[in-house]
Amino acid sequence: MKTARLMGASVLVAVMALTAGACGSPGSPSGSSNNEASQVHNDAKANDTAKCRNTVKKPNAEKVTVWAWYPAFGKLVDHFNETHDDLQVCWTSADQSAKAYSRFNTTIKAKSGAPDVIQLEYAVMPQFASGVEKHLVDLSKFGVDKIRSNYTAGAWKDVQLGGSKGVYGVPVDVGPVVMYYRKDIFDKYQVKPPTTWDEYEQAGRELKQKGYTGHIGNWQPNGTLFNYAYYDQNGAKVFKYSANDPENVGININSDKVKKVVSFWQKLAKDDIVATDDTDTAEWNKKNVDGSYATIIHASWLVGYLNGVSGVQEGSQWQIAKAPVWDQSDPDVNCGGSGMAVTDQTKHTEAAAKVAMELFGDDAAQDIAVNDSGLYPTWTKKLGSAAFLDRQEPFFGNQKINKIIAPVAQGYKGYQFLPFQTYANDEQTKTLSAILRDGKNVSTSLDSLQQTLSDYAKQQGFKVSQ
Repeated sequence: MKTARLMGASVLVAVMALTAGACGSPGSPSGSSNNEASQVHNDAKANDTAKCRNTVKKPNAEKVTVWAWYPAFGKLVDHFNETHDDLQVCWTSADQSAKAYSRFNTTIKAKSGAPDVIQLEYAVMPQFASGVEKHLVDLSKFGVDKIRSNYTAGAWKDVQLGGSKGVYGVPVDVGPVVMYYRKDIFDKYQVKPPTTWDEYEQAGRELKQKGYTGHIGNWQPNGTLFNYAYYDQNGAKVFKYSANDPENVGININSDKVKKVVSFWQKLAKDDIVATDDTDTAEWNKKNVDGSYATIIHASWLVGYLNGVSGVQEGSQWQIAKAPVWDQSDPDVNCGGSGMAVTDQTKHTEAAAKVAMELFGDDAAQDIAVNDSGLYPTWTKKLGSAAFLDRQEPFFGNQKINKIIAPVAQGYKGYQFLPFQTYANDEQTKTLSAILRDGKNVSTSLDSLQQTLSDYAKQQGFKVSQ
């Protein structure tokens, strides 16, 4: 499989500057009473003079502007334009997520300049679709429910933003969490790869006792969405938010279930069984491939990253397995993913909705997404196809990795994120750094984090529950 290096959810760390801090901004329940996203616009000529990165195939057709950074997106745009006579995608920006969100935030304040359709990560959508000022269009008004059965339940739930009445984007990709492990390291020290977290701890101690100088893995304080996935796997629902109930948020990041997870990793860090390196640093990149970690618990998009690193040996060195669990009944978990949303500034709402729904709507487009862009699909037909499941990955010793990853994608049930998620991520990173690196008390630290997030939510005008 041809794959691309995808940063997926990790790029969300860079979006901290977009934290909604003032009333009336995205993510606040207060604001103008004029709900722009509820209006339907019908100007089919608005983009006639728009400048596109791509060459429009049919110049006389209506243009719909799109911001997206998916790899190989230009090829996907060409496919759409070749197969549609009434609409043409005008790709106007390929800025990566952090910069794209910053620009989108600027257009919201200016009330102009936004695209018709924008790529957004699921965790970011609430801050643009919450409160009175909804800057994303509810696509349920344009027949999006007709394609619901084409998508996994979890991805669809993510674009519903915790509710059941609205749909604020069309899912594209997900990041099922699995375990990447160095088969050569486990074979050398005659240690069995773990399937449970108890086995993970035992295997880490065995490797250390038998002379392995690295760590069995890493638990990153700045892992943000990864850390929420660990909590969810243990049955902890740390956040609650529904776009249908914009004045209320639920925060429960100091539950016993969360404390159990963090205490487990603090113990392993204290005993030097795991590392506590931040992600997306030069050191972390180096350790991912030089044998410093015997396992990497990560999203599916790490496949493209490992495959693209110069000098990494292909073959049976790397393998993929299900992520360790506390109990066999633990849920499948996910980290990352994004979809196509329609903004409230679109001049022809129905046309923009059609592009969002049909951009990845046929087999050829989905093949481009999987084979050229390296996206992990949300489409149930693709996930269940024999060609997809039986494909061998040379980098992993011809292992049929999709037989491991696809069931996780299908089993994922969806998360709820806060309309000020980036602020919550930042505060969690500070707390976990103090716990894992400075040995701070788990219980009191998480209690303090709970209070910090609750106070912040109330300052923004939200009602808070656990």
